Amino acid sequence: MSAKIQVIFYSKYGQIYRLAEAVAEGARQVAGAEVSLFQVPELVPEPVREPSGAKAARPSFAQIPIAKVDQLPEADAILFGTPTRFGNMCAQMRNFLDQTGGLWIKGGADR
Repeated sequence: MSAKIQVIFYSKYGQIYRLAEAVAEGARQVAGAEVSLFQVPELVPEPVREPSGAKAARPSFAQIPIAKVDQLPEADAILFGTPTRFGNMCAQMRNFLDQTGGLWIKGGADR
């Protein structure tokens, strides 16, 4: 029996990306696990990210595909990785999850 696992993350400086890679590597150790790694879209404009060093960190994980809401029902399990801001998830992850309302309304796990 196989299990499709999606690891979806947001990373500004690369730390959460490295954690997501480690989680994905661990999940790949499970027999039958089919693991995919995705990132959520960046919302902060490039000129704003540059002074903080976030723009320089981006190339280390730029090859990771962007998660799409319509791919979520394909997964048997989804693991999310996000930094926090004042005790809440980051805006990029919140924005992505806010787009999933249609899936939940129609029982999104139906395949």
